Amino acid sequence: MKAEGRNNKLALLFLSPAILFMLVFMAYPMIYSGVLSFTSWDGVSAKKFIGFDNFINLFQDQYFYRALLNNFTIAFISLAFQVFGATVIAYVLVRMLKFVQRLYMFFYLVPVVISEICIGLLWSFIYNPYFGLLNNTLRALGLGHLAAGWLGDPTTAFPAVLNAMNFTYMGLYIILFVAAVQNIPESVFDAAKIDGAGNFKTFFIVVLPMIWNSIQSVALMAVISSFKTFSLVFVLTNGGPNHVTEVLSTYLYSTGFNSFRMGYASTIGFVQMLLTTLMGLIVLKLMRKTNAGAYDV
Repeated sequence: MKAEGRNNKLALLFLSPAILFMLVFMAYPMIYSGVLSFTSWDGVSAKKFIGFDNFINLFQDQYFYRALLNNFTIAFISLAFQVFGATVIAYVLVRMLKFVQRLYMFFYLVPVVISEICIGLLWSFIYNPYFGLLNNTLRALGLGHLAAGWLGDPTTAFPAVLNAMNFTYMGLYIILFVAAVQNIPESVFDAAKIDGAGNFKTFFIVVLPMIWNSIQSVALMAVISSFKTFSLVFVLTNGGPNHVTEVLSTYLYSTGFNSFRMGYASTIGFVQMLLTTLMGLIVLKLMRKTNAGAYDV
């Protein structure tokens, strides 16, 4: 017992820097944000306690609901295209295109190692209405009538941002799923082949159940990332035009640092944190219920 107690104290000693870091840079800002959400503050003058006024105004704010809807849309697109698409691509690379797997893995890895700011700038050049690659390609193909100001048009701005997000994040998920598929024993695929299962049937009946825990983890990561996304939207559109691409993080930023309504911005951040936690728990619960005996290897 004494030895165990010494080991626990030693472990706590080694963990203390990480614990201190989390308390100072995570726990304290969250608590302080919650306190600020009950105040009116411009970031300079004295704080004024106003009770639940910020929350009342928030739930009557049409721009907040627009940003929240956009975050939900991003989360849905992330699950439908990024996560599911990544599982399909990973299966194809591991089981069907082994000879070019490393080449394609390199291309999918590039967006992962590049800063989101750089990726956002790259896509802003691609979408540029005058010299952008997309419009110039359309003109070269004789489809100039389809050229548009992709980020300046309210009807195309949000789909353009979603496309950039899919390009940016899917690579990481592909890498994770490639590792998961590679961990499935070859004997499992041999047994499926003997039973007459083709690639389509093998993917849905064998591969998906066996990497379900990995899918669950990646889905949780995708949903959390969707609700705290900021860099790409900020660089590409800064929430415009007319708030059509606004997300919670960009609305928080513009409210706090452009309008100097720090108390209201803290309310947005506090609600964003609660919604992100809630959505993460919902995704975990739904996927565990769907699991129904699936296992990971």
